[in-house]
Amino acid sequence: MTGMAPSPLSRFTVLTVASAAAAACWLAAAAPAVAQADGCPAFERPQVSVSLTNAPLRRDFTRTIQQLARIPGRAPGPAGSGSGHILGLAHAVFQQTYDIAVSYGQLGDGAYCGALASVSVTFGTQERVVYVARELPRGSCIHREVLDHEMQHVAVDDALMEEYLAIIRRRVAAVAAQTGTVRSRSRQQVMTTLRRPIDAEMRTILDEFTRERDRRQAGVDTVDEYERVSRSCGGELGKYVTGQGRM
Repeated sequence: MTGMAPSPLSRFTVLTVASAAAAACWLAAAAPAVAQADGCPAFERPQVSVSLTNAPLRRDFTRTIQQLARIPGRAPGPAGSGSGHILGLAHAVFQQTYDIAVSYGQLGDGAYCGALASVSVTFGTQERVVYVARELPRGSCIHREVLDHEMQHVAVDDALMEEYLAIIRRRVAAVAAQTGTVRSRSRQQVMTTLRRPIDAEMRTILDEFTRERDRRQAGVDTVDEYERVSRSCGGELGKYVTGQGRM
């Protein structure tokens, strides 16, 4: 069984590549690559990078079945799985953050022009824990079976996160290129306008990632798999737990 805590909202760190005067001089010589607002200098196309950060995987065998059942964010079991005991859980907290660098230019009327210079995205997990119920003795056959099942969930997450690196890079690069040049009365207004489409796209990507993760993890948590683990090890589960298990 998998668990996913609510993801923190995207946050950003503002990085300014140069002072207003220096940026204006540099930008005047740059080849235009993005749409320009009236009176604004030319800006180069923004650079986009994406990196994966993964929290160390912890294993926790100290929680009871009742305690595992109370951990928030657990995915429901497959239809037909009944209400068996929670024998194990693969828990993850996902996060995404990004830093943006903005190039500014100040016009003669006191207004500011600005465009994205770069977007650096970090995507991955804040926390990863695999739980196996305390009732299943360490070193027992059933403990290993439940642990192996939960590690399948971890493998699904790892593969999906690797896939999404390219998706995030492509999608964010497309949005960043479309932002063009912004003209406003202050640097803060320029920043807010440039950040808004990046923020919206990152939220959309995370929503899509969550749905795809749920779909793939459901392929691990099947009724047949629950029954297989419950009956494995010569029925050893019955020595420690009454009824069928869920993972």
